[in-house]
Amino acid sequence: MTKKESRIGFRAKPLVLVLILLIGVVGPASADRIPRILLAGDSWTGFLLAFRTFKNVLPEYPGLERWLEVGNRTAEMGARVFEMIERNYQQVLTEELTKYPNVDVVVMTLGGNDILRGTVGVDPTNYYREVELEDCYRYPDGPPWDTATECMDWLALSVKEKVGILVDHILSVRPDIRVVILSYDYGAREPEGSYTVEEMHLSFVAVQERMRELALERDRVEFVMNFGLMQHMFGVPMGDYPEDGYPSEDIPPGVAPYPCNDPAAPECTFWPGGYPQYLSPMASYIDQDIHLTAEGYAHVARRAIGLHIEEWLNYPKALEILPLSNKATYQFQVTFTHPVTGVDVSDFEVYINTKAGLKAMDVVNVEPASGPADVYMVTVDMGSSLEAAQIKVLDDDSILRADTGVALGGPGAGNGLFVYNGTYEFQDIPQATDEDFSGSMQFLYMASQAYEHLLSEYGFSFNPDHFDANGNFTQDGSIDDPYIIPGNGMLDLYEFMVIDAILKRPDLDLSATGGLTYQDVRTAWDLNIASVQTALGGVGGLADIILPGIDTVLAGFYTLGDNYSTFLVSTLVMLLDTIEEFPTNTDPTALTPFDISNTTQFLSRFLAFFGDADGDTWRNFQEYAYFAPDGMAAYVNATLDPNLTPKTGEGNYRAGDFVRIPLLDRAWYKSTFQWFRDGQPIMNDKDGHVSGADTPALDILAAQPGDSGDYTCVYQGPTKVGGVYPEKTYGPIKISVREVGVMPAGGFAALSILAVTMGLGSAWMIRRKR
Repeated sequence: MTKKESRIGFRAKPLVLVLILLIGVVGPASADRIPRILLAGDSWTGFLLAFRTFKNVLPEYPGLERWLEVGNRTAEMGARVFEMIERNYQQVLTEELTKYPNVDVVVMTLGGNDILRGTVGVDPTNYYREVELEDCYRYPDGPPWDTATECMDWLALSVKEKVGILVDHILSVRPDIRVVILSYDYGAREPEGSYTVEEMHLSFVAVQERMRELALERDRVEFVMNFGLMQHMFGVPMGDYPEDGYPSEDIPPGVAPYPCNDPAAPECTFWPGGYPQYLSPMASYIDQDIHLTAEGYAHVARRAIGLHIEEWLNYPKALEILPLSNKATYQFQVTFTHPVTGVDVSDFEVYINTKAGLKAMDVVNVEPASGPADVYMVTVDMGSSLEAAQIKVLDDDSILRADTGVALGGPGAGNGLFVYNGTYEFQDIPQATDEDFSGSMQFLYMASQAYEHLLSEYGFSFNPDHFDANGNFTQDGSIDDPYIIPGNGMLDLYEFMVIDAILKRPDLDLSATGGLTYQDVRTAWDLNIASVQTALGGVGGLADIILPGIDTVLAGFYTLGDNYSTFLVSTLVMLLDTIEEFPTNTDPTALTPFDISNTTQFLSRFLAFFGDADGDTWRNFQEYAYFAPDGMAAYVNATLDPNLTPKTGEGNYRAGDFVRIPLLDRAWYKSTFQWFRDGQPIMNDKDGHVSGADTPALDILAAQPGDSGDYTCVYQGPTKVGGVYPEKTYGPIKISVREVGVMPAGGFAALSILAVTMGLGSAWMIRRKR
């Protein structure tokens, strides 16, 4: 929630893509831990996820080491509340809370971007006017308010109303959900607007005080004030701030007032905490702005855990309901987070999901009959019903944690309700390592899911099944609305996995046919990964820590070696370097300049779409056209085997043969395709006899005589002519299909003569040998 994010909106919106690449991601996965916390909100939750703060801090608290956080769809860098509501962010929240039935706690940070970049609903005379902090101080006496303070109050109330909509929605999804709203801390950057450091900080405090009101007005919602936390933990060194008005001497750690959660509390010496007239210490921030270091966010997480989350996660909860049989007598295995007592048949309800939750049947037995236990077997008598039954864990505060006596879900009936039956799949974000192309791509895809609404503006996705970003940007791309990141018509993961396969085969040598060798690729790869890593700030730098795998992806593009692929890399690195507030220490000059004559480092002759990796005279895009429909492995194998070559499809076939006719000319990456037979358009058959009629490869599963004819494909060429992509026709490709039937009489006669001739020839050869 920074001014840099506001500049994304007003100055350089394409940087959104770069920020998604760099900071909209999360760290490595953790095995065998269960998600109990959902992070939802703006960049503060985004960085809590990026640093895996809760995953790292929870083990410091006995019993909490089993849990971790999720949020790759709900923690968004740059999020403004009103925009989230406009695009139905509530639906995303519902989907994630449904997907992860063990999530009991939602951690939220919101409002900062609305303050700095503006929000609607502030001006009572013009709802859709976007008002931001700068407006309040630049035009303090402009209508409809008379002072900057009054303007800020309107702004804070507007943010509170919109955050309240999201909080109320979360609470409505499940009755066991609890929400904790975290405030921000003071910034670490001089304001560039018409207000002072203290005015900026107190404006943020005013908005967060409204968040506190929101929490006080609702059950199961808490608020944590964090202003002054970094000053208390790190101190305020005078050396960071040479301007007048800052500390004349160092303020050591522990001196600044610790944040207060309640201004009336006796220990609250200053509300809300710290020194609002001073900036926060640079040592606690990664961007000289408002985003903390990993250590800084760890302090924020510990404060939230200590105040609320530790208590909540120590409430006993049902963890899993696992159906074990589907007979007249149903059994369910119910697992709790902790050993509990007081479990009996009255704590469960049977229902049939297909009948709108209709209550049915009875629970007849629960074992063990007396606890404590964390696993119970629940038996249901289905009688004569053949329906598939499910059960609910009810909560009337009769189930108690054995060692503490705390009621299921905490004090109050209903907090422990659990209805999810069966198992669910949880895949934490995978950790990507160098040369792990598949892992790196999967990492980027999962980490970018919160930004699908932004990426869609570019017609772009990190989904490996769609990711194609190394096209002709000069001709096809655009950094203005509509934003376009073009491809080359080949999925990037397929191109990368060719490199991957080569790097795993030190004995590979295709030089005899004019192809590449392992050493060619190893040398280029080592040069390129070193160049990219240095350009991104070095191994162990910020980008490397929070974005493992991005160096592999960018080095992969560089190793492909064509000017389109390398242009993408250099552009992304240069854009990163323009974000002054974000100290990734990027160095675009570390990238080896593209030079087509540098055949040691740029392997376009082998690996680019127009290259020929195995020297079989077929270009890679042609091998892709023929083999890629059979999957990535088929394409990779063919690209590295000169004995596997594409077929045009032309020829004579017998009835029942499989026929593939690929488009072996280059097409525009967004081209449409239409195949024709004898001038008539072909449609895909529902029975699968013909498929791919609208793709670059036409497949005839079991050819019949009626499939004989001249095949052509109409498509758009890759090079603009007169501002448009010209329509072209490929073919004709002639195929002939004959029936396989009884051989005619003439055929038998011919075979008889052939057999006699061969027999006589064989006898003559035998006599000669004798």
